[in-house]
Amino acid sequence: MAETVVDVARGGDWLPLEELRAVALSAAVAEGGVTLNLVGVDHLDASALQILLALAGECKKRGRGLRLANVSQPLSRWFEYAGGGRTCFQDLGEDGNA
Repeated sequence: MAETVVDVARGGDWLPLEELRAVALSAAVAEGGVTLNLVGVDHLDASALQILLALAGECKKRGRGLRLANVSQPLSRWFEYAGGGRTCFQDLGEDGNA
């Protein structure tokens, strides 16, 4: 099964929320797991978090994995505190290893 990779930033800034929402909806219905590429992302606002948590919930409901790639330690903690937890997200470093 193919993995869907979602680049959540462009030029160091988050995608516009409507675009992020559309990409997340597309990824939610695609086959295979989903990887959120957070390279260059150092902050997260509540609206983006809501979209990503909804994507995590949908992936979990469908029995698919959701991974965070190139995520900073502070962002990883923020996802965990916000309810994403380790059950929904698997943190991957830049080398792709957990």
